[in-house]
Amino acid sequence: KSICLIIYYHLFFFSLAKHLVNDSENLVSESIQGLCYANPHLRWIPSERVVCRADVESVAQNQVTLIAGGGSGHEPGFAGFVGEGMLTAAVCGHVFASPSSSQILTAIERVQSPHGTLVIVLNYTGDCLNFGLAVERAKARGILVDMVIVGDDVAIENKSRVGRRGLAGTIVAAKVAGAMAAQKGSTLEQVRQAAEYVNKHSATLGVALDHCHVPGSTTVQKLPDDQIELGLGIHNEPGTSKLPPLSANELVHKMITLLTNQEDQGRAYLKLNQKSPVVVLVNNLGGISTLELNLMVKETVQAVIQQNLEIKRVLSGTFLSSLNMPGVSITLLRLQDDSQEQNQLLDLLDYNVLVPGWPRTSSVSLPFTTSIAMTDENNNKKQEASNTTKTSADNEKLIIEKSVVDSRLLENAIREAAKNVIEAEPEVTSFDTILGDGDCGITLKSAATAIIEALPKLPLDSGHGTMLALADIIERTVGGTSSAIYCIFLSALGAGLSKYGSSNVTEWAKASSHALDALQSYTSARVGDRTLMDSLIPFVQVLSNTNNIDEATKAGRQGAESTRTLQAHMGRASYISTEDVKQAALPDAGAWGLAALLEGLNSGLKK
Repeated sequence: KSICLIIYYHLFFFSLAKHLVNDSENLVSESIQGLCYANPHLRWIPSERVVCRADVESVAQNQVTLIAGGGSGHEPGFAGFVGEGMLTAAVCGHVFASPSSSQILTAIERVQSPHGTLVIVLNYTGDCLNFGLAVERAKARGILVDMVIVGDDVAIENKSRVGRRGLAGTIVAAKVAGAMAAQKGSTLEQVRQAAEYVNKHSATLGVALDHCHVPGSTTVQKLPDDQIELGLGIHNEPGTSKLPPLSANELVHKMITLLTNQEDQGRAYLKLNQKSPVVVLVNNLGGISTLELNLMVKETVQAVIQQNLEIKRVLSGTFLSSLNMPGVSITLLRLQDDSQEQNQLLDLLDYNVLVPGWPRTSSVSLPFTTSIAMTDENNNKKQEASNTTKTSADNEKLIIEKSVVDSRLLENAIREAAKNVIEAEPEVTSFDTILGDGDCGITLKSAATAIIEALPKLPLDSGHGTMLALADIIERTVGGTSSAIYCIFLSALGAGLSKYGSSNVTEWAKASSHALDALQSYTSARVGDRTLMDSLIPFVQVLSNTNNIDEATKAGRQGAESTRTLQAHMGRASYISTEDVKQAALPDAGAWGLAALLEGLNSGLKK
């Protein structure tokens, strides 16, 4: 049944797509370089894909600084909002993948200010993990920094454990926070509160006529000609419902009803009453013509008026896109009833900015009666940071465990684990394409390939050093949630090996249990949530209880198999209806990939 379903999806919903690229691997970096050419007030750090203001040093001395970021493909978010009055820096991950914690830490260190730094993050698991880790590392180094996670998607009901996804409301949060930071004397707490107000009082709903396509991918998933999708995520995550094509009027009416319905307890995020003041934002998801976008603005304004709400501002344009997705999202920001507080927030929204992505529009209520290379100084600072990192790495070498590790056995285990992951990629990709965003298999394969290439250079005489090196390779090679989870586990595993040793399976079991405890402090995913934790947790638990790698590997595979019948509580599949997940009867892609890795690891230990 599962194989038939996969074939059906590939035959009817996939086709080739064209893009303007030189090399998909370098597309993000080359795009950033073009952005900096067109906007001389920007600079970028090529090795970390961090975009920042050219005058960052003087800015940091005088005000709270702001950072945002995430996967690329959502332009102008976030690099297009770097400049006077908004962001001080933006961090760019691979397409639809979170930047690594080291990239983010570089940005924080680059813009650190005695007044503090605020980091604004979209509510996606990978972004929250990586940005959170970077913020904690920065705090440990004495940097004054705080973070706000924005979730404004009403397609996700409030009973969801993953929370609302971050959409265009995140850009509004960055706008008001940036304006607040530019006000002389503003504190970090005041800037944080400005962003938090938007987070708590905004709601967004998107609709797409079709899925977007990731450059470099050989296929593209498509909606049938007789369907559009309401609530489709900005990474192609399934929405709340599929509808027949509707007129713009009918479609907007349905969307505004969902955004404002006070009876829907699962989605009534905005507390509205007669004449509640609101800001309306209509966002192009990337593939809608200006002609159609303006029609959607007209319909949105009229639909909001019909709900007896008072519109204070209307914003339209491309704020947070999804590559070439033909669709729009509508955001409502509920303003304060108190006129003084309301005007203060509107002043922040109207504050003039010098950024390429924010539109210049009228700041009055409408009468609705009817690569630029881094400077030498910056390069020197980058070199200083590199030297600091090197010193830290040298210090870590002093912690290497005293017990002896079998380097040949360790090399065999790593190589076979990586080879098994590469061989499993087509199957993992198929599962993730149907019940995810399609990148899990490619991500795992890229990391595995990089690890095999680096094998001759790994410090295989040290289990501790090898685990840290593997974490570093994965972080530099791929991004996203899977990368963060693997890196946290491997880093903690290295620390566990330095504590317990690495000469026998008992010591590795204790270190693995230590690593699992550390990982679980960063994620709430547990057995039964339909994630890779359904495979990892049983593996570690059985290994700790039995010291038997064969039994532990079987437990990991059984855990992956069990996800076929589980309802998704975490991860991208949690946005899919329970019925669709049940009907597909496919395992979680991340758990399946991990089971393949564990089986390869076990095989290598026997060679």
